Amino acid sequence: MTSTFDINAIGLFIIFVLPGLISMQAYRLLMPARIIEWSDVILQSVFFTSINFCLLSPVIYLIHFNNFPSQHPALYSLGVFTILVIGPVLWPLIYRKIVRSKKLMKNLQIPYPTAWDYFFDKRELTFLLIHLLDGKMIGGYYGPNSYAGDFPNDGDIYLEAVYSVDDDGKFCDPVENTKGLLIRRDQYSYIEFFNVPKQTEGE
Repeated sequence: MTSTFDINAIGLFIIFVLPGLISMQAYRLLMPARIIEWSDVILQSVFFTSINFCLLSPVIYLIHFNNFPSQHPALYSLGVFTILVIGPVLWPLIYRKIVRSKKLMKNLQIPYPTAWDYFFDKRELTFLLIHLLDGKMIGGYYGPNSYAGDFPNDGDIYLEAVYSVDDDGKFCDPVENTKGLLIRRDQYSYIEFFNVPKQTEGE
């Protein structure tokens, strides 16, 4: 009896919780997100699982109609896999595409935890002028090989090239043999961003 109960419990977990957990994890891999409180994980998972079931209700109906499981076992297995795995991964991808659409989101609040996450999620190439706490300045290039931490590690950044700057904050030549710069958020007061000239962007 205990074994039967355990099997039923596992089955209910897979059906009603696992798809939501997959969607939540996929979203966190694609978008910056706040830390999830473990006390809310199951409730949120069931919520996202319900959304997944609603969106895939035609598939659920199709694979359970007119003895479909026994007549088409391979397609039935594929349908179940789509409901439990493929769908939950697909919805965050679609959601991310919608969020990144300026046309669709122009009148809506973009759900980024911080302004830092919003800016760096666009992956734009840019020059940065970093104002250190001691009043000094460092210039850097944020390119395709650079990295900016997202929430809750926002503020930490790796720049692939370092530039010397004068006392007025004007960029000079890149530092010789530079391999970049790693700086933490507790080492500077603020950062200025500048456009990358086209000839530099193509290099």
